[in-house]
Order: sequence, then structure tokens, then C-alpha cells
Amino acid sequence: MKTVEKEINGKKIPVMAVESGESANNVEIKDMSPNVGGFSMEDFNRMMALHNQRVNANEVTLSAEITAKEVIKGKERIDKESRLPVLDSEGFPTFYPNRYKITFTFKGGTLTQTVGEEMYQSLEMGATYMLKGALGFVKDFGQEVLSPIWKSWEKVA
Repeated sequence: MKTVEKEINGKKIPVMAVESGESANNVEIKDMSPNVGGFSMEDFNRMMALHNQRVNANEVTLSAEITAKEVIKGKERIDKESRLPVLDSEGFPTFYPNRYKITFTFKGGTLTQTVGEEMYQSLEMGATYMLKGALGFVKDFGQEVLSPIWKSWEKVA
């Protein structure tokens, strides 16, 4: 390759002239080999799999303190037609299941969310946990809401 000067808009600018068979931008045919930098095709495939895993990841990790816990008692079930309480086999009124809410406080904000009874019972007020899960849609009072779905939690403080 050789450098020549071309006039563009009245100014002379140095330009690399590419001859037939030469490579441009200092990239030569030997640099395009699959083993450049000592990478084999297996290494390349492994790196691509890792890249795809990161691009398609749905992971949430949050370190948060439990600052509030609340049990919302289930309401009594009422028959829509008769407007009378729905009774169980022993004649006692039936109730909707209790709902459990926890407020997580983390650096930058708070998150109040409905959780399962198992999680509610295992988390202690004032303790800090490392929560891990994924984002997903959950029903909250009949509406689908995008929310973290916690799969594991570990007490860290």
C-alpha cells in the first residue's frame, strides 16, 4: 500500500491507495484465520454460547433488608347469586387464602411485593438477604404485573 494525496474540497488529504490483491485497514488474509490469537473453533463456540447466555439472561439478584411484613387476611367467600356465605362440609364459612406482603429496602429504593407463605415465614424483620430469581408476570388482585419471582434467598446480615 502506498500513501497518495487527494484533493477534496480544495484541501490535500493523505489517502492509502489499495492495489489489487492488497488488504485495507492493515488486515491481511492471514489475520482472518479462525486460529488468530490462539483461539480454536471450540473456544469460539464456547465464547458464543456464553455470549448468547448473557444476551438472553433473565436473572435478578438483589441485596435487601426486610423492613415490613404484612398478612392480609383472606375475605369470606360469598355466593354470587344468593349473596350468602359459602359454607364448607361442616357448615362453617369459607375464606379466600391469606396474602403475604413484604417490603424490601435496597440501595436506591424499596419494593413491596406479595410473596408465598413459605418465603414470608422464613424471612426475618430487619435482616438483610441476597435474593435471586427472574422477572416474570404475576397476578396481583386480578392484574398481571411484571415483578421479580424469587427462587432463593440467603441471609447475609
